[in-house]
Amino acid sequence: MNIDYSNEAVAAFSAQCDEFIGSKLIMSNQKIRMLLKCMAYYDALRKLVEDCRFNFDYDAEYNRAIVNLGTATVFRLPSSQRKRVALIVCLLLDFDEGRRDFVRFIQDFYRAEDKNDSYVGFINGIIAPFKEAVLTLLSEDDKADFEIRDDKRIEVNAALAEQAEYFIRTQISAVKDSKLDLDTRKELVFVLDNFLTVLNMRDAQLIKAYWIGLKNLLATNKQYSKNADALNNVVKAYIGM
Repeated sequence: MNIDYSNEAVAAFSAQCDEFIGSKLIMSNQKIRMLLKCMAYYDALRKLVEDCRFNFDYDAEYNRAIVNLGTATVFRLPSSQRKRVALIVCLLLDFDEGRRDFVRFIQDFYRAEDKNDSYVGFINGIIAPFKEAVLTLLSEDDKADFEIRDDKRIEVNAALAEQAEYFIRTQISAVKDSKLDLDTRKELVFVLDNFLTVLNMRDAQLIKAYWIGLKNLLATNKQYSKNADALNNVVKAYIGM
């Protein structure tokens, strides 16, 4: 990634993130507000946020980010850089405007014996990835590279993508509610969850190979339901099998 730090917006954003990353919990309110002001002040940053938030369903993505691992509940950012930027901006706005309690959030999803350690978890889990995502999307070299690689990717309409995601989420719920042992359920949920990432890569061969393995894994564990059959049909349409 080739980042132009001579660009005023890039330099200012990077500096605000670095200050945030190096801050203490007691300064969190100020750092959240300053970062949001920076995003709103520069045209390039403001336009990026507007583009990322276009047709973005915050409530759905927020709920999707909450992942129960059995022993803990974590906040997992989406794999899409654009969704990641949109989700974090909305989250920071919630904190800044008092719609969501910041301290409770970090204690719920970045559990530690001390609130300051939870804050460090938030910095590493939210602010550092946010900085990386914004700088990546602002990078002209990365945009050019994406356009070149995108030409080789399969075209997927929005309806198929939504259907695939719906059936994967439904299958995850079915696995969680099954009578399989806990370790097997965790493994299946992990594989299903990561299939969303594979689909977003839009590489037909990779999707096909991953789906064959996942389909056999579901069948082996007697989780090849009507929903999995429907997902199979969507995947076929997805990659033109």
